[in-house]
Amino acid sequence: MEAAGTAWTGKNKMVRLVQWVDDNGDIVNDSTAVLTINGCALTVKLQLEADISNYGVVVWQIGPFSPGIPVSEFVVTTMGTGELHIWAD
Repeated sequence: MEAAGTAWTGKNKMVRLVQWVDDNGDIVNDSTAVLTINGCALTVKLQLEADISNYGVVVWQIGPFSPGIPVSEFVVTTMGTGELHIWAD
């Protein structure tokens, strides 16, 4: 999912892993993503070191969970750059 929007509401999904991926090399220091998961807002603000040449493609993740955690609502409120990858059962 890119930019803001609703990933899903209603039916439970078992989420194993969520990753914020720097797909175009455009995520910079102080980039922010705001997610709402099951009604709880989660704000992620990147604090990258000065030398970020080796930080890789995944800049933030939650999980992996085994078994997955039940999620009935997943909304991306704010995310200007990158993509969010969600692994669900």
